Amino acid sequence: MIPMKNMKVLIVCDKNSCTSFGRLTLDISSCLKNRGFETQVVWLVTPKYFPQGAPEVGHCIFASSLYAGFLKFRSPLKKLIAKQQPDLVFFIRPELGFLIPAAKSVAKKFNAGAKTVMMVHDTFAETLYTKSFKFKLINKFFIDPTKKADAFVYNSNYTKQESEKYFGVPNCGGYVIGCPVDQALFCKPDSVLPRAERLKFFEQFGVHSDNAVCLNVSLDEPRKNLDTFFKTAALRPEVAFVRVGRLREETASRLEAMHLNNVYHFENLPAETLVEFYRNADIFMYPSLLEGFGLPPLEALACGTPAVCSGTSALKENLQGVIPLVEPADDANEYARVIDRALAAEQVTNESAALELLQKFSLEAFANRLQLAMASL
Repeated sequence: MIPMKNMKVLIVCDKNSCTSFGRLTLDISSCLKNRGFETQVVWLVTPKYFPQGAPEVGHCIFASSLYAGFLKFRSPLKKLIAKQQPDLVFFIRPELGFLIPAAKSVAKKFNAGAKTVMMVHDTFAETLYTKSFKFKLINKFFIDPTKKADAFVYNSNYTKQESEKYFGVPNCGGYVIGCPVDQALFCKPDSVLPRAERLKFFEQFGVHSDNAVCLNVSLDEPRKNLDTFFKTAALRPEVAFVRVGRLREETASRLEAMHLNNVYHFENLPAETLVEFYRNADIFMYPSLLEGFGLPPLEALACGTPAVCSGTSALKENLQGVIPLVEPADDANEYARVIDRALAAEQVTNESAALELLQKFSLEAFANRLQLAMASL
């Protein structure tokens, strides 16, 4: 076990702070610093995931893409590790597993007790797209080396169980630390504005509705089940359906074919703007088929916005008894009925259960679990 006092942690992340991974990286760094760890962040900067350029704080290593980084990230990272000589090198997601062997060899050369730690969020890239040549390559070259990490932490019991099936039970064990919700940022407004005023907020972004706004924040992947979000929008044309996240061309084509005028898309919103989207929405909808954790619904609840989600995977683990869960996950009519209930001022959120959930995933509670995990390695 490495003594916690003056423990040096190098956190490696490849996505910007407008993403959940980027925000998680900053939260982990802040939590560890507040518990006496010396932390630094290494940003693996690519144009796709850092459209606004390199962060001003932290170390930066550059490549034209993550794929190019397979060749270009190793050497600069090894040099940085040799210079910093950290006790722990913490990788934010398994897609960075290809860097584990290089980081491990250099870290242990300068610090015999050094360890590499991987945070596993899900195994969907590894298990959902087994027929995709692209994902076969990603699994083989980028993700499989994750198995060589010295230790693992997980965002949910669901993820831990699925990871043990895929990666094999690691000899060093693993810790479920969850994900934090920064409730200093994601929090209720001082006073709830009337719906008409909240609709005016969205008008400045080109969102037009005389009735209400239903919000979704997610990636554009098949497992996110966006088609059900669009089908629900078709059932309630008087409601604006606002989605925050990148939109693939094939998804945009499917949406265009539906001829919906009440669906709006945004991407790369700063966290402060995202908070206002949460606060001013009437309801948050998350019809995902599979989630390793499901952070956006918790962010919505922290902002005081009711939510409806699918009753699948880690969403069920975290949100059962807190908000309505829809099963099967593609039942657009049921989502529409819950939206109707919320717009009719029915209390669809179990407020006491939501408060307990948010306390469980507060920064303070997360820091406690993270500290125990790191100090026990």
